[in-house]
Parts: sequence; structure tokens; C-alpha cells
Amino acid sequence: MMDGPHVLSFKEMAGTRRAQKRRGLFRRPTKPEHFTIWNIQINDQPLQQWVRDWSGALDMPAEMADLRSTFPAAGLLRIDHLLGLEQGPGPHRVGLLFCPLCRSEACGYLSCELHFDQEAVTWDHFAWEDTVKGAPRFTPVAGAQALSFAPEAYRSTLLELRGELNPTDSAAPEARGPAPTEVASAEPHHAEH
Repeated sequence: MMDGPHVLSFKEMAGTRRAQKRRGLFRRPTKPEHFTIWNIQINDQPLQQWVRDWSGALDMPAEMADLRSTFPAAGLLRIDHLLGLEQGPGPHRVGLLFCPLCRSEACGYLSCELHFDQEAVTWDHFAWEDTVKGAPRFTPVAGAQALSFAPEAYRSTLLELRGELNPTDSAAPEARGPAPTEVASAEPHHAEH
């Protein structure tokens, strides 16, 4: 695995899920739900494979990125978090991989600390987070290494996926303001009186 800059991409995967509906004592399968999910790839390898290799586990984790075409609002919010648009200045934690069944943070999820600067966007301090009886639990991923990305390539990849999830979105990140990497390089604005 190379030191960096790494290449962020997303692989589109089709899935089918069938739930069961209860009627009295009997359970009947419902119609299958077909969905598309985009999984996080680093240098053309699933993020789950990186986690497995870092920790020395035999199997890749089952958790997936919460980026689905059937429920774009959650995916758009996750992308905004990865772009640093929904957070204040400085490093912050973002969720990357979530429970494949409920897709929420309640079951536990893989997170990382996200840093923006002029030279790179960096993911580091990977950990599994969950809540046990209301108390947060934080378990660092053993052997995890920082992943750094070229800022422009990182941003354009996420914006492209954002367009795939919701092509009619009029509130794209460009309309909301500059990305954190652009804020640092912007000239101060002086209002004229």
C-alpha cells in the first residue's frame, strides 16, 4: 500500500434486500428491494480491505458506506461531511462505514479524523465507534495508517458522486460556498463604504 497521495473513488454495486412481513404467527417475504450503493475505494481497493489488512483480521468488515441511490439524502449528507461543509474549522470526525442493515450510527461505524490543508486532505485516527447504553465507545483500528489525497481530485470525486446521487440538486456545494481548502487561500475581502 503506497504512502500517498492516494486516489479516492467509489464503486457502484447493486444489491437486493428482502424483508419479512409478519401476519399473525407467519412470516412472509416481501417484494425484493433493489438498490444501488457506492462503496468507498482507495487506490481501487475497498476501504474494508484496507481495514482488514491494517488489523490483520481474516475477513473484511461487513459495514458499507451509506451512499445509496434509493435514499440520496443520507448519501448527500455523508458527502457534505467528507467535504468538510457541515463542520466548523479544524479537524473533525466523520463516519465512513456503517451497518449494512440499518445504515445508522447506532449499531457502530468506522470513523476517521478529517484534516484539510493546502497540500492534502487527510484521513487518520481510524476507529470503530458505537454507543453502549448511551455512553460512547471508541476503539482505534490497530495498525491503521493515515490516508492523504490531493485536495482538488478529492473534491471533484466527491462532487461527481454527489451529482450521481441527486442530479437535480440545486444546492450543490459550489453554491454554498468554497471548500475549506479554498478558504485558506482566499484573499481577505474588504467592504467598500
